[in-house]
Amino acid sequence: MENYRRDIISQLPDDLLLRILSSLSLKEVMATSFLSRRWRSLWKLGSKLKIGDKDFSELLVKWVSRSLAISNPQILKSLDLKLIPVSCGLRELRIEFLYTSLELPSIFYACGTLETLILCRLHFADVPPNGSLSSLKTLRLLSVKFSRDESVQKLLSICPVLEELVVRRSGYSNVEIFTINVPSLTSLSIDYLRAGSHQPAGVHGFVINAPTLRYLNIRDRHSNYLLFTNMPVLVKANVEAVCDQSESLIGSLASVRHLSLCSKFSNIPYHAGTSFAFLEHLELCTCSSEWWNLLSFIITDPLTLRVLKLKSVVLVVIFHDGYRFLLKTVIGKK
Repeated sequence: MENYRRDIISQLPDDLLLRILSSLSLKEVMATSFLSRRWRSLWKLGSKLKIGDKDFSELLVKWVSRSLAISNPQILKSLDLKLIPVSCGLRELRIEFLYTSLELPSIFYACGTLETLILCRLHFADVPPNGSLSSLKTLRLLSVKFSRDESVQKLLSICPVLEELVVRRSGYSNVEIFTINVPSLTSLSIDYLRAGSHQPAGVHGFVINAPTLRYLNIRDRHSNYLLFTNMPVLVKANVEAVCDQSESLIGSLASVRHLSLCSKFSNIPYHAGTSFAFLEHLELCTCSSEWWNLLSFIITDPLTLRVLKLKSVVLVVIFHDGYRFLLKTVIGKK
């Protein structure tokens, strides 16, 4: 009789117990799973889950993730996250969703300690007017969808000391002209290899204004517009682009010492008087039919050049056991 009184709450119906659990914090919910075998899986049937900043221990999060992975994912309809990163002196933050709209609280944009921010696969809301990420040095935008072109510019404008920017575009980016205007930027990496099914029909691409840029890595198979400003201190560049409208591409690379260039078009506009006086290492793809013209233009002073690699892509078809394999081989000459 005494044991029954102790566990009288377990005799309540599941619907009532789930309503009780929905009002508890994550740690309190997890504690109930040790009461009995019935309680062990009861919380997984709930449609609401609250996770606060005090619940985020690595062990607890892994346990919840593993438990939810083996349960019915259609049951969970509400996930309430309450985090306070600003008050903790946070220096690095990664936020990843499956293309879910995210509106960060205004206090986030006043975080003076944040140095690294990684946003992955989410819909990013606009930045508030008074936002400032005064210490942010590294920003990674990985398949992030913005509301419009200006949203990108607003986000970058509140990062006055930004040094490293990584952009991975996809069909979810929702931006036609991706403008990067960051005077403090020293390293830029752009990956636009997959456009998805939502590629813009009109003009789309990048405008880059980064006068202090030293390292550039851009792999772009989809843009039809690329505009670069002068980058006088650029040291190393890796450029793979199919765009034939890159009006200032070659002229902006004149200061590099290490250059890897691949373009299917040989009619890239050359700036009159452009000289690669500091070039020491050149890797040039010969996929263009007139690649020799580009090579002869770049090597204006062969005395500085120490390494030259000509890369060609060869497609090899191999038949084995009734299957056909298509291999892409890169042949380099030094």
